[in-house]
Amino acid sequence: MENSSLLELKNVSVSFYTPLGEVKAVNDISYKLEKSSVLGIVGESGSGKSVSAYSIMGLIDNPGKIKSGEILFEGRDLLKISEEEKRNLRGDQISMIFQDPMTSLNPVYTVGDQIFEALATHHRTTKKASINRIVELLDLVGINEPRKRIKQYPHELSGGMRQRIMIAMALAGDPKVLIADEPTTALDVTIQAQILELIKDIQKKIQMAVILITHDFGIVADLADDIIVMYGGSIIESGSVYNIFDNPKHPYTKGLLKSLPRVDIKQDKLIPIEGTPIDLLNMRDGCPFSSRCEECLKVCIDNKPNVTSFENTHKVSCWLYR
Repeated sequence: MENSSLLELKNVSVSFYTPLGEVKAVNDISYKLEKSSVLGIVGESGSGKSVSAYSIMGLIDNPGKIKSGEILFEGRDLLKISEEEKRNLRGDQISMIFQDPMTSLNPVYTVGDQIFEALATHHRTTKKASINRIVELLDLVGINEPRKRIKQYPHELSGGMRQRIMIAMALAGDPKVLIADEPTTALDVTIQAQILELIKDIQKKIQMAVILITHDFGIVADLADDIIVMYGGSIIESGSVYNIFDNPKHPYTKGLLKSLPRVDIKQDKLIPIEGTPIDLLNMRDGCPFSSRCEECLKVCIDNKPNVTSFENTHKVSCWLYR
């Protein structure tokens, strides 16, 4: 049967080889991204969220290595194509917005020059002919006076405007998939909301698929169709946004939701998840969350849990549901 998903990861594992040993950053993960949908990937730092995205983009370099698996884009395995094919794919079919726009933009080139470079990489065009398209992109991402902005340098713009420039560059090639890696981390709360609303509006307008990577459940609540929860390089729960928020199964997912501030109930204090994140250098065979889990069973410590499926696409990797 032909694969109908736009993007699919099958049993992908990624490790980094350091002087101290092998860091198992991503462990046998599988997920699908459907056309025109928004997939939220949630987890704390070191859970493997960004590494999985870099694997899709072909950006895993030494000392990192994709050890196993398949990454299928429109049925084609991206791990088996040439470096030239990867470069042609990046920015054209699949684009990415990185965390910090100040370090992602070149300080010595104008905004217009940098968007033009993103355009010219995949489309034969002259700078003069591209001006209208660049202005159109800046207008799409909500930047006022776009003809003035294309002559400015990154340091002349606010953090929010720089992130909008990054989004414009990512959209230059009309991608089918946009990966947003913590797109609001370096921004204040008000600007965060504006950027997220912008991504939501653009996604609906041009019907592209989006992978939204974040450590904040609140961010994906309004944007995502489906959510993946990662911990210690593994997917521990996945399902629709309604499955995850209304009926969380894994103790880690429940802990993340309990740590969120709520406006609908009175809270004297937030409830943190006790313990420290897993050491990826010394991974055990069992559930990665077992050392911090209040519901840990003996079987959890040395045995990796099977995946249990519930209604629709709701899945959890936990021995409590064996």
